[in-house]
Amino acid sequence: MPVAVVTGGGRGIGAAVSRRLARDGYAVAVNYSRSRADAEAVVAGIEAAGGRAVALGADVGRAEEAAALIERTTELLGTPTVLVNNAGVNHSGSARRQAPEEFDRVLAVNLHGAYYCTHAALPGMYEEGRGRVVFFGSPSGGRDIVPTMGAYAAAKAGLAAMAKVIAKETARRGVTVNTVVPGFVETDMVRSAGDKALENLKATWPEIPAEAVASTVSFLVSDEAAYVSGEEIGVWLGGPVSA
Repeated sequence: MPVAVVTGGGRGIGAAVSRRLARDGYAVAVNYSRSRADAEAVVAGIEAAGGRAVALGADVGRAEEAAALIERTTELLGTPTVLVNNAGVNHSGSARRQAPEEFDRVLAVNLHGAYYCTHAALPGMYEEGRGRVVFFGSPSGGRDIVPTMGAYAAAKAGLAAMAKVIAKETARRGVTVNTVVPGFVETDMVRSAGDKALENLKATWPEIPAEAVASTVSFLVSDEAAYVSGEEIGVWLGGPVSA
């Protein structure tokens, strides 16, 4: 049974991706940082449907924990040949007001964490001769600039560039690297921005179900997408629309 790791896999888009990959026949390591109960609930649902999964705690913004996540997955399930870098946090604030430690934390989880996990997973993928790495971008990373989102925008723009670089590095190793850019999906992170921000999003963006994003990931990690690499794929119905 092939093995997948989904960081931040217990909630929102990550949970939808975890469940979809399990239906596709993967044993899934459902990573969490704080939401253990949510990750365990996703695992229980996968197992109830006849799949195989484990919930593994790790703060991927710390290099040693990201490496341990891949190592523990290998011990429990086997070598992961799919890595979905979904874990993310956001602290908004203008450049004048945002505390440096908040800026650092956003980059640590969203950008550094994706690198740490990818760095740890690639040796196993090279040995297997196959690998699929999926990063999660955001319209905030360049397609739809929003004030007070500097840290998040920097992280997501960095991810998109890093994915293209790693795609070239891995092109002859049987490994593909792509970025999925979801539009407005109503997740806990989005709701945490407050009711006004949520109302504005609903007024100007078409809402996308998390399962639609998971379907795109499912394609990108499949054999059918073996020659798709270094791409940014938007799942957002074209972005903001007029009222």
